[in-house]
Amino acid sequence: MLRLIGAELFKLRKRAMTRILLFVLMGILALLYLILFAVSNTDVPVGPGGPGQVDLQDVLGLPVAIPFALSMLAGLGTVLAVILMASSMGSEYNWRTIRTTVTASESRFKLLGAKLISAVILILAGMVVGVVTGFVMSLITTAIGGNDFNFSFATGSYLWDQFVQFWRTFFVMIPYIFLGFMLSIAGRSAMPGIALGIAVLFFEPIITGLMVLAGGWVADIPNFLLAANVNAITALADLPAGFGGGFGFGQTDNLPSVTNAIIVLSTYSLAFVAYAFYLFRKRDVTG
Repeated sequence: MLRLIGAELFKLRKRAMTRILLFVLMGILALLYLILFAVSNTDVPVGPGGPGQVDLQDVLGLPVAIPFALSMLAGLGTVLAVILMASSMGSEYNWRTIRTTVTASESRFKLLGAKLISAVILILAGMVVGVVTGFVMSLITTAIGGNDFNFSFATGSYLWDQFVQFWRTFFVMIPYIFLGFMLSIAGRSAMPGIALGIAVLFFEPIITGLMVLAGGWVADIPNFLLAANVNAITALADLPAGFGGGFGFGQTDNLPSVTNAIIVLSTYSLAFVAYAFYLFRKRDVTG
């Protein structure tokens, strides 16, 4: 198994797409910080009709650098992670190397497990790079703005909170990552996993938002879907008003409980990955 994981990690590291996704992540985060700095002196409303203003200086400050970067990773990072995960398996079908890969492996279960684990390892590494990028950009904007470098906020409690938030962010990404993985196997191509995985990520919050407006029993359905439960987890981040995390367009109030969110997201994640293994083991790889 370790040999297979090492081989899959080697293949993913050598693909240009992996480096491109990482550069896209770093570039967008850096650009976002520069844009926020450029408009930091502008009064920005909290939301449509919302009271007060967003203090962008708070977002650019060092204490918020890590939680803000993790908030961005919950959205942007999920998109890039879905692409990486779906292509790690789907490309084998696109390149018609799947039969050779299966034949050279000890078992289909170990092959699929190795692909899953290797992609997850690189996704976690990418998240670390994203957090570091956000913190470095916060240092840069602090220096350009002539603000003081005060690190008194970096207490043990603060670092522990960010460690927990890092894994909370990864947790809310998992269902979409596994969905893309499953769909790439079901569709025997990377494109179904990428296209449908990202489509669910962006369009489900819009649909569930309409369900909430409908009221009645329909308004309770989002509590058993992905977006509302993701927002319930990301809302735990300590961010200034107007930067609550999540994927947007969905519920921002009356969110399900954290316990409900953990159960629902875990159930979807297990279902997606279990069906992926079942489907890959059951059918012929070229059928």
